[in-house]
Amino acid sequence: MTIRALETSEVLRRADEIAAVFQRAFGYSDERRDHFRDTRLAYLPLYDGALTLGAFEDDALVGFVYGFDYQPGHWWPQQVGPALDRAGHGEWTVDTFELNELEVLPGYQGRGLGTALLRTLLDRTPHRHTLLSTTADPADRAKVLYRRLGFVDLVPGFRYAGVSEPANIMGRRRAD
Repeated sequence: MTIRALETSEVLRRADEIAAVFQRAFGYSDERRDHFRDTRLAYLPLYDGALTLGAFEDDALVGFVYGFDYQPGHWWPQQVGPALDRAGHGEWTVDTFELNELEVLPGYQGRGLGTALLRTLLDRTPHRHTLLSTTADPADRAKVLYRRLGFVDLVPGFRYAGVSEPANIMGRRRAD
């Protein structure tokens, strides 16, 4: 396995491949895959500080992680920022990296690849804080990974506008 940074131009060239990993990791529909590709990946050049890493077996993409600078005027910070403030965690939005996605193909899960991708990303971001959103499901395996790498629950049971399923907002502070 090889983990390497992907320039935004390569992310856009590999958008179908990345979206397919996203789809297979969660078992999502073709419509959800296409929405991910056509919105979240297509808009990546608009985000400051974007960082994408890919995990490859030979030239085949088997996992990826990406995020960008936390930008208060964008959708996600507008959703979670007030909830972090209400919970007494407003300082977590200063000098912050927004971890957007971490996906590994099902056949490659459980081999430490998600851990390697996340550690590499955290080592490459200079930010004091990293924030992410994950499911509120206590059995979610991703939470085990995040907690093992120092993430803590900041806003458990968070509700996005118009979404019925709760989420957990988690954060990690860089050790100084």
